[in-house]
Amino acid sequence: MQRKVYLLLSTLFTATLLSCSKSDDNVTPAVTVTPKSLARSWSFSDVSVKTQAKSYVIPSTIIKSADQRIFGDDNTITIDSAGTFSYLEDGNKMTGKWKLADANTLVLTEADGEKSNWKVNSITSTDIELASVNVDLTKGMTNGNTTVYSDEENNVGFLSLVLLTSLDKKVGGPFDMTNEPQPTSVQLIMKGKAK
Repeated sequence: MQRKVYLLLSTLFTATLLSCSKSDDNVTPAVTVTPKSLARSWSFSDVSVKTQAKSYVIPSTIIKSADQRIFGDDNTITIDSAGTFSYLEDGNKMTGKWKLADANTLVLTEADGEKSNWKVNSITSTDIELASVNVDLTKGMTNGNTTVYSDEENNVGFLSLVLLTSLDKKVGGPFDMTNEPQPTSVQLIMKGKAK
């Protein structure tokens, strides 16, 4: 009887060891954002549009143009630890409010009341990477209209598609967008530097 118990325990122990995979060892720790880690001026010049197929880096010359700015006149926001942020719009200083929805989601409410959610992918004292909501472009096609999108999804979807269009060779960009995969989802990825 003891022999069967030892055999059973040995089998269970071996099975447990074999069921572990090496991929479990490479888990990326979750980013935890604090008001102190956010409190500084952030300048964003590295923007990508991520689709379901690939990511497209948007040249800084396009981001600096008047129609493609994401964070105010100079793509810079200044965040304080008390829950407010500021940016320039048409040369005027605008203020908004911010809060953390969870450990790594920054919610910005602009001066006009417009809200946007940004996942903080990474943050150090000198660098930050933010990701917008992911917009499923097929949702509107299925229902035949855009009313199924929130204001935030409309804004992210529209800006992403405009930025992708700016990459087309027909307008001086590096890609023949007719040969690129048709996007079914889009997301903005913003990389910023502390000023």
